[in-house]
Amino acid sequence: MNSVISKNEQIFKDLFPNSIGMSRIFDRLANASHCNFPPYNIVQDGNNTFVELALAGYKKENVTVSVEDGALSIEGKCDNSEKNHLHKGISTKRFKRVFSLGEHVEVKSAELKDGLLTVSLEEILPPEKQPKVIEVQ
Repeated sequence: MNSVISKNEQIFKDLFPNSIGMSRIFDRLANASHCNFPPYNIVQDGNNTFVELALAGYKKENVTVSVEDGALSIEGKCDNSEKNHLHKGISTKRFKRVFSLGEHVEVKSAELKDGLLTVSLEEILPPEKQPKVIEVQ
């Protein structure tokens, strides 16, 4: 694993030699999880973005959505200890998904309905970052 991280670090150093203070972002990219559970969608609608996770069998009290240090973290666990499965095709394992957020992205809400967790995000640019039109004279 160290050789992979070292290779990634070298790639980032080669691609971004003038970057200062970006190591946290590069570390997230280098250590990104390649787990594919639970499946998810990212949907864009104007300034709004929605992260949808398929969570069949999970109760809302067993799902945690948090934001810390520019990252959206979604964790879940499912208690099926009382069930005697004859066949188990729907995974209900413990999971943690982390999504890096842009500088001005805010998490607005999270709702678990019909087995689909939808986290609503919005990009809110401060006035000084918003595009402006310069009048030509």
